[in-house]
Amino acid sequence: MQQAFWQDSGCCDTIPFVQTNYSLTQIYAPIGTVIDDAREVVHNVWRETLALTSTVNADTTARQAEGKLLRPALCLLAAGALGEPDLKRCARLAASYELIHIASLTHDDVVDHATLRRGQNSLNALWDDHAAILGGDYLVARALELLVEYDSGALIAAALGAMRRMAEGELRHFGQSPEEADEADCIALAESKTASLFAAACSAPALYFKPEQTQTLGDFGHNLGIAFQLVDDLLDLTQDAATLGKPACGDVTENKHTLPLYLLTHAMTRADREQLAAMRGNTLAEEEQRWIRGAIQQLEVDKETLRRAEQYINRALEALALLPESPCKESMTALAYFVLTRQA
Repeated sequence: MQQAFWQDSGCCDTIPFVQTNYSLTQIYAPIGTVIDDAREVVHNVWRETLALTSTVNADTTARQAEGKLLRPALCLLAAGALGEPDLKRCARLAASYELIHIASLTHDDVVDHATLRRGQNSLNALWDDHAAILGGDYLVARALELLVEYDSGALIAAALGAMRRMAEGELRHFGQSPEEADEADCIALAESKTASLFAAACSAPALYFKPEQTQTLGDFGHNLGIAFQLVDDLLDLTQDAATLGKPACGDVTENKHTLPLYLLTHAMTRADREQLAAMRGNTLAEEEQRWIRGAIQQLEVDKETLRRAEQYINRALEALALLPESPCKESMTALAYFVLTRQA
């Protein structure tokens, strides 16, 4: 292993209290039971999706729709931070962004030939690739139906714009080898695949009833989304399958363009780079996964990735500072800390 090329580049200002442990239950406290209302909408649509075929028991695969609900939570917290007195009227709006997210994961699993999602069989494993793609399309349609209920062309346009950018990001990197990608490419992919939907979810309440705050909340969501994806890409390489709920080091297997892999490749010796390149496209053995985790730690790729993520969190908090103080704003701040410290 050679010395990491970024070690003399300095470091950004550290975020205060970044080591504070926040649970999502605590963070979501200001939105109370409304997040449960959004969760119920998502679960109902998921069960209805599975019930379209007779091949699976919809009640036994509910965990497919049991994520962190970050996008609905961001939508509801943003509404609260803007002073919305009745968050319940935003529950179905919030749920729509989770359905779009689940639809994108369903399509990703087909592209990546993944068979596990959140510790359970992915939709393409339960059905097949063709049916899974149709299932993802169905989820998008259901999400748009929820948005239509709010009678806002701006909301629908913003959601469609986010979905367009998600697809554009993947298509722009189609056929490009990881060796051809630079750091800007990795950030651009994080922006398109994750930050675009984070921004749409955060800014949706502003579009609906306080348009002058749309940019502020969009900036917060955009930067938070990039940070979230950078940490997610790091966890893919540093956590085991049991923790992730999906195969570890999947980004190596699928030749993904991620910042941690870019940093790792450029910090390695030529021999180690060749060894890593030989692993791409293959399911990695546990020994190979341990080798990657060891290299990441030795070359401090984990620290550098988190440093880059922290820069985007700082930008998110700068945008959030423009909003008045409130419990929901405090939870959005705590969520930014959570993104940097989460382990799965």
